[in-house]
This record gives sequence, structure tokens and C-alpha cells, in this order.
Amino acid sequence: MSGMPAPPTGFSLREQPWGILIVADRLRDEFLAEGLEEPGRWQARIGPQADAASGRGATARITLAGGTSVILKKMRRGGWAGRLWRDRYVGKQRLLDNLRAPVEAAARGIPTAAPVALALAPGTGLLYQGWLAVEEIPGARDLAAIYRRGSVPPEPVLRAAAALVRRMHDAGLEHRDLNLGNLLARESGGEEPEAFVIDLDRARFQAGPLPFRPRQRALRRLERSQARLWLESGRSGPAPPVPWYELYAEEDRRLAGRLARGRRAGRLLLALHRRGWRVRER
Repeated sequence: MSGMPAPPTGFSLREQPWGILIVADRLRDEFLAEGLEEPGRWQARIGPQADAASGRGATARITLAGGTSVILKKMRRGGWAGRLWRDRYVGKQRLLDNLRAPVEAAARGIPTAAPVALALAPGTGLLYQGWLAVEEIPGARDLAAIYRRGSVPPEPVLRAAAALVRRMHDAGLEHRDLNLGNLLARESGGEEPEAFVIDLDRARFQAGPLPFRPRQRALRRLERSQARLWLESGRSGPAPPVPWYELYAEEDRRLAGRLARGRRAGRLLLALHRRGWRVRER
């Protein structure tokens, strides 16, 4: 396949009659032993059902011979592009970046799901389909699942999640689809919870810490995600207030002040979103 960018270090690329298969060297033999050498077999494991919780298609869990648990999923677009393009992507770069982004995030000290493999199949013209495999994070659950049940995560979990978002931004990582569904927490008895970020599709990296505006956008996205999930849970009234801004700013008084000054516009935007949600539900 001409013009294929090189995979990240530690991954091997195999050209196949149907397209390209890229697999992490450390798990290559175990992964291929599962018979996952072409996308049709991935899709057979995943199945055709839709995952209503994520809106991004179904997933499948497999356990490799060495005991590593791996999640398989079909790459699908979200938002308005998802309604138009569904599982088609123009070119290979964005799909390949789903391997590169978590590798780069881990190199910057950000805990995320390690990529295992990527299958790329060409379609009409410049369009491609992709299937991604990542390691499952044992014992971790996403914060969206907690809100969807009408509950609020414990304060230590929220503190760990906010601190991780702050670390991401300080490390120069902008997650362009940040929501409570891609923030995971793992609680251990008697220890502080661990937080992880996943689904780094379209993530951006820069050399230094992020400026203020993308930080503020990210926190507004979390606030909006919480409000939407609370509405979907069927609970009446507004969601319990969560001090995302305060937890994020920690002891940085200057940052806390700037975030607080932007809350008025943030509340207005959230009110507009709520009105749109209600209109769509009627």
C-alpha cells in the first residue's frame, strides 16, 4: 500500500491482500494465534450489534494466551460526521494516529490503554476503514457509567480524574473529545484511586503546557457531559454540583481565578445545550 506512514516504534507492519495489519511486537505472536489476521475475523468477534452506551459501535473482549485482556473495536466517527461518514475515514493518517497518540501520551507520563494492533482496509477512492485493539485496563470503570446510574463518583475518584486532566494539559496533550466516558478510575482498598484517559482519537500534542483556552474548553466539556448523563439517568433536577474547576486548579490561585471568571459564559452555554437536549427528546 503506497504512501503508508511508518508505524510507531515497537510495532510491525504487514501488507495483506485486504490491506494493512500493524501489531505490537511484544504481543504479536499471542495476538496472531487468536486467528485475527484479517478484519473479517475481528468483526466476527465484535458482532453487528450497536453499543448504545457509547454510540461508537460494539466492542469485544478477548484474552490472549499470556493472560493479557484485549478490547477489539471498529473505528467509527462520532457527532455529525458519524451520521454522514459512519465508519469511513479519508486517508490513513487519522486511523494510524490511534496507535501513535497513546504511545506518545504514555511517553509523557499519561496513563492510558496501550495499543495492541490496527487493521486498515481501503475502500472507494481515498476512504479507509479501521479496527483497533487496545489492552484492557483491569479493574477500571468509566465515570459515565456511574452517572448513568444516577450516582455521583466518590470525591477521591473525582479528585484523581481532575488531577489527571490537569497532568494531561500540563504535558501538552489536548483530548479533543474529553467526556466522562473516556475518563476511567480504578479503586483499590485503602489506596488513592488511579485515573486513566482513553480514546485519544484526534488528540493534539504540543511541546509545552496547553494555554488557557483549551483547558477551559475541556472543563466545560466535562461539566456538559455530567449534566447530559444525569439527564439520561432519569433523575429529576440538576446534577449535584461537582467542583471540576476547583479540583483542577488545586493550589493555583491565578488559574482558579481565571476559570471562575469564565463560569458565567460556561453556564450560559450549558443552558443552551440543555435546551437542545430537551427539544431532541420530545
